[in-house]
Amino acid sequence: MRLQLSKLFGSFLIITFLTSCSPSVLDVTLYTTDIEAANEGEVFEVPVRASFTMYSDDDGELDTATLIAEKYLAQESVFSQSSTDYSETLVIETTIPIGTLENLETYLGNNNRVAVLVLENTGELEVSLKSTDYADALNSELSDVNFMLGFELPGDATNFRVISDSRNNVQVDATAVFVSEKPYLYFSKTLKRRDEAEIVFKGTSGSVYSEIDPLIYVNFE
Repeated sequence: MRLQLSKLFGSFLIITFLTSCSPSVLDVTLYTTDIEAANEGEVFEVPVRASFTMYSDDDGELDTATLIAEKYLAQESVFSQSSTDYSETLVIETTIPIGTLENLETYLGNNNRVAVLVLENTGELEVSLKSTDYADALNSELSDVNFMLGFELPGDATNFRVISDSRNNVQVDATAVFVSEKPYLYFSKTLKRRDEAEIVFKGTSGSVYSEIDPLIYVNFE
């Protein structure tokens, strides 16, 4: 089975190394019509931006990790690097698929992706970020280069930017998140057309999202 739904509760995306094997920041952009289309059986790619920071000298490992990661990402992915006196940063702009579990299983048969957005209809629509078997393959290849290299999810911060382009109002809910740097045990917002919500899931140690998948709930009126 190409989609892993266990590993305690799951995890997510791309490449990093040394003191951390998780993205520093992961940004996921979702339009409400994307969610509607996925619920109707479509599978398509949505934009994701991941930033990784290494607090030591690079010694060429950044380039090696990039070449390995390219095999597991969309072909149009864009990689960029920057550095300071104390750190190296890699930014990856790519896409990952959204769809139902069954449809994603088929899609992953022909497309290497380390993560997906799984949509489940339980009376309301649930969208969760999950890793795939390709994430394990990526982690293994990086570890072969250097035991300090690896890939783990979730990121230190996973940002869901939900933008409404639906005609009717859309309600978006999430649990234990930050919005505009304010903590919410339970967050709920009704989006009118052209409204948006940016919901942040903290994945650092001590956070519930270091162990479970980031998840949002969506209800269409």
